[in-house]
Amino acid sequence: MFGMGDAGQVLVQLERYLADGREEITEVMARDLVQQLRSKRGRDVTEQVHLVKALRLLSDVLLLRGKVKDGAAEVRRLHRERRALERTVRRADPALLERLTPAAEDHLRSLRAAAALGRSGGARKALKRIGRTRPGHLLAHVEAVERLGDVGGFGRRLADAAHAARPIRQTEQGLHLVPASAPESAVDLARVEAALASCKDGRASEVHALLQAEGASLRNKEAEAQAKLQAAIASLEPTHDYYEYG
Repeated sequence: MFGMGDAGQVLVQLERYLADGREEITEVMARDLVQQLRSKRGRDVTEQVHLVKALRLLSDVLLLRGKVKDGAAEVRRLHRERRALERTVRRADPALLERLTPAAEDHLRSLRAAAALGRSGGARKALKRIGRTRPGHLLAHVEAVERLGDVGGFGRRLADAAHAARPIRQTEQGLHLVPASAPESAVDLARVEAALASCKDGRASEVHALLQAEGASLRNKEAEAQAKLQAAIASLEPTHDYYEYG
């Protein structure tokens, strides 16, 4: 479908397709790219990076399309190729290891695959791996509850992660919880509250009530600030039309 030298450009195109919801063409092209890259022996660092990125896209789109078994298989392959990439980078330039996508992002894919297969044990293992590599990864805990419910202690773990991610932050997109140890796993406050509300765990109920109160306080303060701003703007507007006296 395309030449090996175009892999980087194809990956950018695939990311765009997936973001636009063009899942079928994304799957077809991602499969082809993975096949081409895997067929080459003695891949250099750049080619191995391309393969790992292609596997991420392929596993993501397969899970989105409900092809769960295929998606789970590609996630396992992703982890094998990621380990190969880490070995290659370690030999070439160990300093570059820090520039790789955090391993927690790939373990999160394992959690999603396990949840899609209804395997809470597999999801729990993935969650533990995420915790070891990226403590406080809030998104992972939210997704575990959203996908599998309050089983296996997921509710209590979410409550602890949400509590640790406080204080609530006001961002351009609204109120969010942003873990200091894993800021890339920030989650919208309303989404966290909804996940906690679905749990029967007592700790989850406590944290849910706490976040609700803190969120309401922040929203009230924001409303008061907006009201004061509008009043200040109104006070600057002239009350008379001076031209009528001309």
